[in-house]
Amino acid sequence: MPSLVAFNRQWNIGSDDFVFPEITEALVRISWVAFGVSVFVFHFPLACSTHNLTLHFLALLVINVITILLAIFTAVISARGTIMDSQPRRLLPRLLYIRLPIFIIEVALTILATVHAFRSTNGGEGCDFATIARVTIVLEWFLIATAIVGLFIVFHLTESDVEDGTTIAQKSWSRRMRIFKIGQDHSMRAALDDLAVLISSFFVDSDLVPSDVVAGLLLAYHSPNNQYPPVKEKEHENRPSWMNLKDAEYFLHHATCVYGWPTYILYNCGLKSIYRLFRKLQCCGRMRCAQGQSMVVEDNCCYCNTAAVILANEKRNIDLQFMSFRNRLYEVPFAVIADHDRKSIVITIRGSCSLIDLVTDLSLEDELMTVDVDQDATLSQDENIDRRGDVRVHRGMLRSARYVFDTLNKNKILNDLFISNPNYQLVVCGHSLGAGVGSLLTMLLKQEYPRVICYAFAPPGCVISEYGQDEMEKYVMSVVSGDDIVSRMSFQSLHRLRERVFQELMGCQRAKHEILIRGVYQLFFKYPWQDESLSGVPRLPDSPTADLESALLTRRSSYGSAEAANDPANDPSSRNPEHNKRLQLYVPGCTVYLSTVDGATNETWIDPKCLSDVKLSVSVLSDHLPAAVQKFLGSAPESSEEIVVVTSQPV
Repeated sequence: MPSLVAFNRQWNIGSDDFVFPEITEALVRISWVAFGVSVFVFHFPLACSTHNLTLHFLALLVINVITILLAIFTAVISARGTIMDSQPRRLLPRLLYIRLPIFIIEVALTILATVHAFRSTNGGEGCDFATIARVTIVLEWFLIATAIVGLFIVFHLTESDVEDGTTIAQKSWSRRMRIFKIGQDHSMRAALDDLAVLISSFFVDSDLVPSDVVAGLLLAYHSPNNQYPPVKEKEHENRPSWMNLKDAEYFLHHATCVYGWPTYILYNCGLKSIYRLFRKLQCCGRMRCAQGQSMVVEDNCCYCNTAAVILANEKRNIDLQFMSFRNRLYEVPFAVIADHDRKSIVITIRGSCSLIDLVTDLSLEDELMTVDVDQDATLSQDENIDRRGDVRVHRGMLRSARYVFDTLNKNKILNDLFISNPNYQLVVCGHSLGAGVGSLLTMLLKQEYPRVICYAFAPPGCVISEYGQDEMEKYVMSVVSGDDIVSRMSFQSLHRLRERVFQELMGCQRAKHEILIRGVYQLFFKYPWQDESLSGVPRLPDSPTADLESALLTRRSSYGSAEAANDPANDPSSRNPEHNKRLQLYVPGCTVYLSTVDGATNETWIDPKCLSDVKLSVSVLSDHLPAAVQKFLGSAPESSEEIVVVTSQPV
């Protein structure tokens, strides 16, 4: 940081990002030169008749030696200074100007050498120089192709004299989204444009390149100044009896198996499981459940997903009534199952599993539900949801919930099921995106089915605003495990994380390559490298870890001081006043937080506001997976050992 300015353009790379690429290039080219020299030593080309090829080959050796020296010098220059101070690296653009004509000459010589190598013969009996030279030239083309690909990755179409940072960011991300627009309809292209505008808002007024973000995240992760909202218990008066971990673990199975055959294979590794799935497939056929015909929409030609659901539930007494694997923008796959073991009609909604689902997840523009109440025939009858004020919900999830709701009504699925099973309980469940959609679907269904309940596993942290929680807590139970990043993700929390990254970068006095090496090293090894410069580093009283771990990357005084973090000028609200106009969205319903303490799972019913900041750890992604949620529920004190989740056990 700042991004490299060369050839009158800003690039998607910093002047301190050449350390690892140039060292790697130097090592690869040294290997190439060593191989080329060995060709001359063991297959002396002057004894052959391929003199033109020999001259071109020698020229390539000289060019590579010069490039090796320039690469080493570039790496040394790039390693100077700190992330924010690029002055010691001011010579780097000049090195790039020198390397450009050398690279052009290298390409031209490689073309000539290729022509002579593949046209010439071996040059006489016992002369294998041409054959071996061809191998060497192929390796040279690999080096050139790698350089061109790298140039394409870091190339930026924006000229350096453009002053409007917002325009630069929006145009840049819009261009990056073009590849995803291929073959998409108008609504998907419009959603991708909205997504580009949203992502660009995180990079306005900050000249950050991707490696700066990675280094900043490592700094924030190891920072001794990390402060997260404390876990506050929340008393829920008259919490329903169905809100317990035992029942949640049971219905997690339904939320998991709707992911289809990939999840079944993942949790049932082995040839036997694959063979059983293969036997269930019916190419261009119709799937039948145990006691009748099930309706399947847009499964693949072999009905792989439906077969996986049947196999995952073969130890349970269930009927598949309806399964939709239609995956369009704001149209999520879901299934309707009659669970006779629990006397429940289960609507299970799939979580994020495709690019379209990701676009739905990131539709963070909030939409007034109170406006929709006047326009929606169902919500207009709900007098409780907005008693305290305006209620905002996640736009993409609300539209997806309406799609599921309309599909159920169009096909009269629930009506038919309750005719044959009049005393059954209606249960909605889902994981990740499916959890957010399911919670909003519950609000739509409760008008006609007031006894509906919902289990939301690892829901996104941006589903509904505070004023809608009173009504949501009567029907929805959310399960959040460990350091799950998705349940802590909202527009505001991501911007606060951005500010934390920016503050750490501003306060850091170390080179980027050192931060990356040591930061990544500490992620995978418990004990950090010893550093003589860390002697006498004070221990933070509120920090549970040793200062050697948190101060590994730099001294506390040069890391990103608490004074800098508390500087009003660095406050996110002062730098981004528009963010205060957005209403904070939270995890829906009554939230139970599952954490591991001394190897045992701890259950805490919390206020969703505790999840308002992203907590950086090595398990931010793994704790979101269904297997992790199941592990937490399985080790909880209230979990029943009699309940077996089939999808996590080998068949």
